[in-house]
Amino acid sequence: MRFSTLCVLAGTALCLSVSAQGNVTIDLGGGWEATIFSEQVDLTVDFFDFDKDILVLQKFANFIEIDKKTGLPAPLSIAFAQIAPDNETVSHIVLTDAVIFNNTGVNWSAFREILLGAHVALDPAASGDFSIDPFTTMTFIDNNTEVIFGGGTVLDGTIWTPGVDSGALVINVDLSRDDPVKFVLKELPIPAPGAIALVACGMLVPRRHRRA
Repeated sequence: MRFSTLCVLAGTALCLSVSAQGNVTIDLGGGWEATIFSEQVDLTVDFFDFDKDILVLQKFANFIEIDKKTGLPAPLSIAFAQIAPDNETVSHIVLTDAVIFNNTGVNWSAFREILLGAHVALDPAASGDFSIDPFTTMTFIDNNTEVIFGGGTVLDGTIWTPGVDSGALVINVDLSRDDPVKFVLKELPIPAPGAIALVACGMLVPRRHRRA
């Protein structure tokens, strides 16, 4: 297990909760930038390599909000944009060593990663070793623009660390188009069925968090 990475990202989480305000755009290198829309999300660049054609990122996400319309955990998103010519842009974005906090007030029975935009897709073969414990299944759908992790439970108040044990989630980008590529990575926890029933009945009150 890559404990050093876990500690770095956990430390980032503590700093992020008191420092980040509004949208933040980060130059990731490798021809890419990312815009983060919530203080509950952060990215750290591990490295980029033009010879290997990859950009490797570590991710932090703290899910605490409840969608007022659905009563379910609110998704978090990151927007990626190509900012360099094709010959100066890597075509594989690799997400590894994530730290994801469940502070939503409900247990999760699944978790969705969705790519919104053209010319991008997840790579099931390259992502096959991606560690997702306590989940046990990875299901790729919609022409590999979405993956659903299931077969397990992430308890409320705990930390889920996909990729810390092994592997990575790999995004392939088609750079052959004329326009620079833009896409959004949307992440959405799926509550356990019992939690959904409680939300529907108005019986579940999510915990409140004080921000410094």
